[in-house]
Amino acid sequence: MTILYLLEVHNGHGESANALDSGEDLNTIAAAAKELPGVQKLNLLVPTEGGHDPFLKDEGPPVLVVQLQTENQGMLDSMLGSAEFSQLLKAIGDASTTSIKLLQEVFMLDPYKSCTSSSGHADISYLVNYQRPAEDEAIFLKYYREHHPAILLDFPELRRLELGLPIDWTPAADIERADRMLYCEVSFDSIDALNTALNSEVRAVLRKDYECFPPFSGAVTHFAMRRHTYL
Repeated sequence: MTILYLLEVHNGHGESANALDSGEDLNTIAAAAKELPGVQKLNLLVPTEGGHDPFLKDEGPPVLVVQLQTENQGMLDSMLGSAEFSQLLKAIGDASTTSIKLLQEVFMLDPYKSCTSSSGHADISYLVNYQRPAEDEAIFLKYYREHHPAILLDFPELRRLELGLPIDWTPAADIERADRMLYCEVSFDSIDALNTALNSEVRAVLRKDYECFPPFSGAVTHFAMRRHTYL
């Protein structure tokens, strides 16, 4: 089992300014994150301009998403309870020029397609988050997994498809949970490749499938982000 921990940094006033997208800021935060006990993979994602989804335009992306992968929940607990995690939070706070709000969530990572780009990293990701509640979460997730990924895999120029599925876990103290039941990330080599996918017939098929989802009333957000891989 691979555990995916997501730490989102939002502007404290609900603004969408990129407060943490300089190379120096990201390198400082990444250096602190690399010290975490048990961390196996580390990505930092920041918003990117130019993405166009013909069906929607969500506002207010996180200014930073820290993606941490570890092997199991025991390692996750050790990581979140460590002094090094406190140092990571301090590094994020020190790099921020405005007030910030942190959200956290944990998933079991379910990879469907790995990166096959020539550079080794698909740098543009489209992050989709499904908030609770659903009328019946188990039924919702079953339908989604049986239908949606097969369509997503038809995206032209798709390099990565990963789902995050909910698990029970113990939150790090003093950080609000995002309370999400599903996470989806599709990745491409460029913003042009993302837009080609989003404006393809596949996106229309996905929308039709979305209209067939079992009942849920939580929000769904879609944000184009640029991925920086450090581990």
